[in-house]
Amino acid sequence: MGKVEIKKIKTERVTEFRSGKQIFKSTGISSVKVTDNNEVVRYEIPIESTGISELIESFQDKAPIPPSKKCLVLPDSDIGKEMGITQKKWAYLPDFTDEDYIRKREEHGSDLGIALVLKGMTVPIKDNEGKEVTDKDKKIKILREMGMSSEQFTQLASDITSLTKWTEEEKSSFLAE
Repeated sequence: MGKVEIKKIKTERVTEFRSGKQIFKSTGISSVKVTDNNEVVRYEIPIESTGISELIESFQDKAPIPPSKKCLVLPDSDIGKEMGITQKKWAYLPDFTDEDYIRKREEHGSDLGIALVLKGMTVPIKDNEGKEVTDKDKKIKILREMGMSSEQFTQLASDITSLTKWTEEEKSSFLAE
């Protein structure tokens, strides 16, 4: 792999916030790799961050909660020290190993990823007659039928959320100026 070139970051001073201006709207391109008969193709998919923060917040409100389980907490254990107890004590603690909770957490994460990709892609998804699809489930079905892999899906979701996050390279380049 060749060395990635770091672009100089454009700096603009904000002197006012004016209604109707979208200075916080971030747009970009997600590059997805596809190999077709040993030929690598890079598809560029336009993406944006508008509404992503609100979407993530709404999903956080619906995150599954682990069930509680009665446990004997010892004073010299990490939890006992954190609780500040001096003798053995029974307590109800979240059970992060509960299989049903793990399944629900994974489904929740998958649903968030799907929502991020569908919200962040600025390319319309159309049916085989060329009509734009608005139903979420139909959009997902079309992307799966097109052969989108979980890796490609993860790449898109990551690129969408990265539109407004500083990378370590950007931070160091920015601070070095």
